[in-house]
Amino acid sequence: MALKLLVTDIDETLSRGETVSPEVELACARLRENGWSLMVATGRILATAISHIRAIGSSLPAIVYDGGRVMDPLSGKALYETPMDPALALEIVSAGWHHPVELQIIGDERAFCRHSDVMTSDFFAASGVPVDNTMESPSSPSMVYRVIFHGVPGCIRTLQHELKSRFSGRAEVVQAGGSFLDILPAGVSKGAALASWIETLPERPELVVAAGDHHNDLELLASAHIAAVPEDAAEEVLKVAHVIMPSVARHGFAALSDWLLEWEGSRYEIASPVVLL
Repeated sequence: MALKLLVTDIDETLSRGETVSPEVELACARLRENGWSLMVATGRILATAISHIRAIGSSLPAIVYDGGRVMDPLSGKALYETPMDPALALEIVSAGWHHPVELQIIGDERAFCRHSDVMTSDFFAASGVPVDNTMESPSSPSMVYRVIFHGVPGCIRTLQHELKSRFSGRAEVVQAGGSFLDILPAGVSKGAALASWIETLPERPELVVAAGDHHNDLELLASAHIAAVPEDAAEEVLKVAHVIMPSVARHGFAALSDWLLEWEGSRYEIASPVVLL
């Protein structure tokens, strides 16, 4: 049987925080029992995504770093990746240095930041991820995959406008949640990473369903046969939805899973969007 593939973002789509709800875990088990394969596509690094990957029972490669890497969750090895030019990363860090936002530079399963970037340090330290918070002036490690800024939405939007103007054609500048701004190598996205992985398969999936909630999911959603988004997704994301599911707080991914099992049994026409509220 041809592959039926469900590719999902983690934060505010599959789950909230560091655990997947029992309702969603059981729903994912039902999907697997009915021939579905599950895959994660997230802005997280592998170390902070691995518990979610295990919870949904996925053994497929994981799209991590917002598409900058595709990694084997069992071995931790990168199957392919797109590093950022350290000189470009330094320019980006310098451009955002004096904005009232936190900074994260993401290397190979490790992070770099300033001593003042307390939320960044605390999150990675709590996850057991090496974090170097000694940066005192703009710099970049020799191996870097992306730069992230975190702050209040208004500051993030201001910085996004500035960086898009300055780095157009040289880097991807995309919101990954209202408070996060990701800067990636040009051409990198979750959707591009999924397309590259599918090209390696002996047979293309019969059906690809993608789930996501924010701007960094748009390319992924556009590449799928069915795009599913939570009811509280970003406005631009809701516009591309074929299926609107309940929010994470209401275990929306479980509702999506059950709908998929019903839908594939009948393959009725999708009136866009189907609302599962």
